[in-house]
Amino acid sequence: KSPNILTPNVNIENVKEKVQFWIDHAYDPTDGGFFSNINREGKVLTSIEANIASKSYFSKSLISQTRQAYGFARAFMMTGDENYLIYSKSALDFLLNHGWDTKNDGWYTFAKSDGSIDNDRWWNPNTGKWGFTQHYALLGIVANYEATHDANVNSWIEKGENSINNHMWDSRPGYEGYYEQANLNWTGLTGKGFTCTVDAITTHAELSYLITQDAARKARFMQLGDIITKRLISTMDDSRVKVLYPESFNNNWEVSSYTADGSIGHFLKTAWVLGRAYLCDTSKDDFKNAATKILDEAWTYKNGNVSVWDHVNGGPFNAINTGTGNWGANGNNKNYWTLEQGFMASMINYYISENPIYLQMADESISFYADHFIDKTYGETYQELDSTGTVVRVDTKGDDFKANYHAVEFWYYAYLYSNLYYLHQPASLYYKFEPQSTEQTITLTPIPMEDGNLQITSVTLDGVDFTLFDRQTRTLNIPANKGGKFKVTFESSQRSSLENVDQIAKISVYPNPTTDFINIDGLVDVHNIEIIDLTGKAHVFNCLDGTYTH
Repeated sequence: KSPNILTPNVNIENVKEKVQFWIDHAYDPTDGGFFSNINREGKVLTSIEANIASKSYFSKSLISQTRQAYGFARAFMMTGDENYLIYSKSALDFLLNHGWDTKNDGWYTFAKSDGSIDNDRWWNPNTGKWGFTQHYALLGIVANYEATHDANVNSWIEKGENSINNHMWDSRPGYEGYYEQANLNWTGLTGKGFTCTVDAITTHAELSYLITQDAARKARFMQLGDIITKRLISTMDDSRVKVLYPESFNNNWEVSSYTADGSIGHFLKTAWVLGRAYLCDTSKDDFKNAATKILDEAWTYKNGNVSVWDHVNGGPFNAINTGTGNWGANGNNKNYWTLEQGFMASMINYYISENPIYLQMADESISFYADHFIDKTYGETYQELDSTGTVVRVDTKGDDFKANYHAVEFWYYAYLYSNLYYLHQPASLYYKFEPQSTEQTITLTPIPMEDGNLQITSVTLDGVDFTLFDRQTRTLNIPANKGGKFKVTFESSQRSSLENVDQIAKISVYPNPTTDFINIDGLVDVHNIEIIDLTGKAHVFNCLDGTYTH
């Protein structure tokens, strides 16, 4: 039912509104980059006001810089407005000029507004190398490179990847994976788990492969997928785990705690990355099956009044303790980025499986987000609401981790996934490729799909038809000394079984959920209905005259 799915162009306007908030309130034209701590109204907060230190200064989290760079690169790709690339570059320049440890390699986490490293925090990961930062620093770099193919930006991708591969990868046979923590000089490596496995894929492993089609990058991407299924998903069958999976492990992949709070957003994100991995190698049925296992548990789990999915108001809750099966801290609230994962994971796996429950999960997630999380007074999105969406729990717009990233990523993939995975209608993106002295051959793969199912149908260069492209391989052949702004239109070759989108919008199912009867109105030329209940059982019924009551 969501217009964000049925009319995906609305997501372009949403992105414009989101990034404008950050231009108006957080951009620093003096020192570059973006301030991190922003209150609901758009005021930049000092470190004391944000309660991150006892000294007063303005902060620029390096995590937020890479996330801003990501969001503005995506805003350009969706709109063609090259001003957004200027803001993306400003955030990247701040990160690259101030965030890199020139002595030991790797990334710092926090900086002050002038770029000096922030060691005045209550909590200070700058004293070591935090795996979260090492992976997330690449997020905006990779996205900017996808939009521009800037050689200098690419050199930083290689620099960052080499750092984590050389310093944080455990190559011991049987224990492979990225470590979570290290000392500043890369000694004392410790811990493994969700962040440096799943987030390694979301931040750079998948996208760097899609951009370059590099075999070594694909191998690492697939290896991370294997680690997810072997190490994380396998714990779901452990009797000590009531729901979700434990996220923290020691160096030998032994669970650190069976009774820690588990993030539902992390759980759903795992299904998202597994779906992406499967579409890059459809021989890996274990990826597809593991994603299904996650989404089915998300939909069906119930322990008294505790559940992963809110079957009353729609969308996923926030957190559950993996060992007790009870609410975690603020567990029955709704979180903005968890709703995003609810959509991403469900929509991509609906495309793979055609399970209508997954489409409903995607629809509920994006509908709840669009209806409740957007601040219609001051702009941007709230961080956390109650389960009904009527009580704001956290209203700050920016902090060390919240930037434009998750909101823009949500609308970016809602645009692409809805068009190409669900509606099977064209979607256009913009790229800015500068002229080079030699011919450029650039392959474009914005989302993963099976071989041959994603194609380029048309290209313009600075508004003029450009014909030097290969439809099937999605390759642009750009002559020497030629470049500019390319508008590339993609189309998926598969077609929906319900081709008339207007007909889909007219179908009404109510009440849902229900315990006794259900009405389905608006069906045309439908003779049988398959209904899947909360246990996953399918029921097939006959249908007459476009209306069915049972």
